[in-house]
Amino acid sequence: MHERLRMLDTPAAPLRDPVLLIALTGWTDAAGIATSTLDYLVERWDAHPVAEIDHEPFYDFTVQRPQVRLEDGQRTLNWSRNRCYLARPPGADRDLLLLVGVEPHLRWRMFTDVIVELMRTLGVTTTITLGAQPAAVPHTRPLPVTLSASDDAFEQQFGLKIPVSRYEGPTGMIGVLNVGLRALGWRNASLWALLPHYLNAGANPNAIVSLVRTLDRGFGTSTPLAPIEERVAAFAEQVDEAMEHTAEADDYVRMLEEQFDQSSHEAREPAAPAELPSSDELLSDLERFLREQRDDG
Repeated sequence: MHERLRMLDTPAAPLRDPVLLIALTGWTDAAGIATSTLDYLVERWDAHPVAEIDHEPFYDFTVQRPQVRLEDGQRTLNWSRNRCYLARPPGADRDLLLLVGVEPHLRWRMFTDVIVELMRTLGVTTTITLGAQPAAVPHTRPLPVTLSASDDAFEQQFGLKIPVSRYEGPTGMIGVLNVGLRALGWRNASLWALLPHYLNAGANPNAIVSLVRTLDRGFGTSTPLAPIEERVAAFAEQVDEAMEHTAEADDYVRMLEEQFDQSSHEAREPAAPAELPSSDELLSDLERFLREQRDDG
């Protein structure tokens, strides 16, 4: 057992062909969408904790500071935590493990080794990592999810095509994990929620809905969405109020809608990279569009 891995509840019997779902806040989880999705599933799937990764070696606490809280009049500290939960939701024919945490600042290779040890301890050879990234998609359409994977069987499982990606450049802990786990010969897929890059109104609940529905399709589950849909309605009102006074933004959204509808008609899914796009490029596109609108009078 790795010294940085602590088992909280060892299952009495071997797990049923377990799958490990992983989401880490940080560079590859825009607005915390991926971790919010797994937090939601932990609650809705009645998951219970089975393991935890020691936080001490992996974080710079001047960057990721602990939080102080009052509980029963006493001050307590909440540290960055990476915890793994076990769920057996109705409809799934295999056990699902959910690792929710924070992208480490330090010792990424050691962090990968700890996750490998966790997987070996619980008999896992398949992982699904979750992420979120800004993209040129309109907020007025269901937010798409893209797939990258180690083999084509995941296409049928999730009902998504695996696009060709030629991305080269910086990556996050999720990218490091994917490469490391695939090098061991284990099956791996990544699901990415695409977010409208022009919205900064907080975590977009529509993206959580898209990820939950994709996972439901992949594992045969039927996760209740009513609590999230209440947030969707409130978010829509917030966005409408923010955009109703900006004609240029309205024109830009209509352009994105046309592109999205055309792409959906041709491929049933807009093309997107499997890694984070350049935010500078997205902002440049928006600024150029708004400048052209002003020049046209």
